[in-house]
Amino acid sequence: MNPRRISYWKIAIFLCVLPALFYSTPQFSDTALVKLDKRPGDNFPKGIVRGIKGLEELRQFWIAEMDVEALSTLTRKGIPCHVLDRNPYGKKYFIVSTPEPGQAKLLEKYGGAVPLDDQNCLFWSGADEAREILPAEFEIERLSFENHISLKLESGILQARFSAGGQFPRAPFVNPLLPVLAGQVAKANLSSNILSLQSFQTRYASTENCEAAGTFLYNFFAHLGLHCEYEPFTFATTRTSRNIVATLLGKTHPLRVIIICAHYDSTSNQPTTLAPGADDNASGTAAVMEIARVLANTSFDYTIKFICFSAEEWGLYGSKYYAQAAKGRHEMIIGVVNLDMIAYADLMPEDLNVFVNQTSEWLANRNIIMGKLYGPLDILKALNSSMRSSDHAPFWDQGYSAMLGIEDYGLKNPYYHKTADTFDTLNMDFATSVTKIALTVVADLAQPITWR
Repeated sequence: MNPRRISYWKIAIFLCVLPALFYSTPQFSDTALVKLDKRPGDNFPKGIVRGIKGLEELRQFWIAEMDVEALSTLTRKGIPCHVLDRNPYGKKYFIVSTPEPGQAKLLEKYGGAVPLDDQNCLFWSGADEAREILPAEFEIERLSFENHISLKLESGILQARFSAGGQFPRAPFVNPLLPVLAGQVAKANLSSNILSLQSFQTRYASTENCEAAGTFLYNFFAHLGLHCEYEPFTFATTRTSRNIVATLLGKTHPLRVIIICAHYDSTSNQPTTLAPGADDNASGTAAVMEIARVLANTSFDYTIKFICFSAEEWGLYGSKYYAQAAKGRHEMIIGVVNLDMIAYADLMPEDLNVFVNQTSEWLANRNIIMGKLYGPLDILKALNSSMRSSDHAPFWDQGYSAMLGIEDYGLKNPYYHKTADTFDTLNMDFATSVTKIALTVVADLAQPITWR
């Protein structure tokens, strides 16, 4: 055989094999996923911050994406920087809150798990969705690499570079309309709303029942005369669901926005067939509905948005979608009041836990004032940016002030994420008090003008 012909065949075979070799070769990232202390030390080089992209803020540290050059510099200088994964390329990560502190080992049989603090673990399992493989008792937030937070080193602390969205609100002023509005909150309406949502059997995101519940909510807000929108989004690669957004336009400064929100999806140990989710979170959704009913006939300086998010139980997908889009369109959000599980009372009198980060502390202070006036209900303020397992957290990531109102944390409800989370386990007097407080906080921030 002609030797030259043999060479041509070798070249041809090599060219055919080359693409397969290329695509089968593992692709490596030039960045690492790290856990970086908020107080990195006196010898932390300021210029290195440009190579660090914040992903999520927790109480004592940042989860960040760091380029290898910055990581090498910190290592040489002996600055503590815990590497979570040197090759995060192509993986799905989740922040998982365990039922009790120190339970990271419970996650290891499902995938990779690294403790972050007493409350949270970093979890991954290839390209799988955590909600589909973890037991229902675990709370989940998807870690988003698309959301880069620019950091700055100020007074020895790594902080987000952005400031709070919108204009910082004025000091509280007890408008004479507030007690009138609070007095219109009806326990019977809250009960009816919860029972209506429970009647869908399950509101597990992307199921037909969940979508039907979304339609029910849209029709409820539209019947009040509010401008309503479906906000569709895709999550878990191919699944779809919808946020429900109802708007009461402000008369004086309509571009300034106050948000009252809750998630309407549910889960349980039988998620696709029976997840009544009365407390989690028909209770918060019912409050948003009742607050909309009461406020719909009042004029305000600022716009109020009543939002019901979906796919919270899968990793805060609906609220992440909204918050990122809001930041992209430069929405001037003054404050976000998020209600999640507000109707179970293990002891009476029950109190309301309000979780905020540093930027949002003023919102907790407003709740304390309104709690004394209109609950009456004690408010326990928790300045804890590690509490990320509900729909307030994506707004924190975009620089907006947001708070979570919740009955207890750690959770005391024994029916949490179970088929037994039903209306008969709830304390509607407590839920009514929480709703009155949330209403007065929202109405005060939006600044009532007069009756229409």
